[in-house]
Amino acid sequence: MNEIVLIAGVKFKEAAATAEFFRNQGDIVYTLTHADDKTGLEAVMKELNTQGKLDYLIIQAEDKSINIKPMGLGELDYEDIAKTFDVNVGATFELVETLLPLLRAGKKRIGLITSASTSIRCVTETEDFGYAMSQASLHMMWKQYFNKLRPEGFTFRCFSPNEGGSGISAGKYMQMDFCYDPGEPYTHSEENFIVMRDGWFREIPW
Repeated sequence: MNEIVLIAGVKFKEAAATAEFFRNQGDIVYTLTHADDKTGLEAVMKELNTQGKLDYLIIQAEDKSINIKPMGLGELDYEDIAKTFDVNVGATFELVETLLPLLRAGKKRIGLITSASTSIRCVTETEDFGYAMSQASLHMMWKQYFNKLRPEGFTFRCFSPNEGGSGISAGKYMQMDFCYDPGEPYTHSEENFIVMRDGWFREIPW
């Protein structure tokens, strides 16, 4: 049976490619330009309410701040940073919350396409404070949702595409299932702990 997928952030190439990945498999795919696409969401919600469920919610929220040149502390445009948080973090939170009832009726998978540059291991973002901090906040959001929703059977994916698109795609990773037995120790299954992986399937500390 075809699965129902909603992908937010298709203005970014990775999310757009992920939408195409699921379409090519015959799945029913709905898209939003970005996580804060309220007009698009209103139209999509009418379709999803007819379907009665949502199997996958996949989000890429990587808007940059307007002012990304290197600036000294005390010179940063904090209002611009706040706007970046609103678009990347606040809108993502609202989107997940809105769609939780439909996700509970489906496969219960929530995925984030993000950047390893904002992880503990690969901190290379030094210019755009707003972008880097918003992605770190999204990572914490995913961990919090995992803690809250994993007992309900939700599964989570956090993926950082390789530069140039080498390795597995975001769509492939989002779709992968990992066998698990709820009675076994959590370390025996990737479904029972939350990780970030890149296109080479490396686990990235975050």
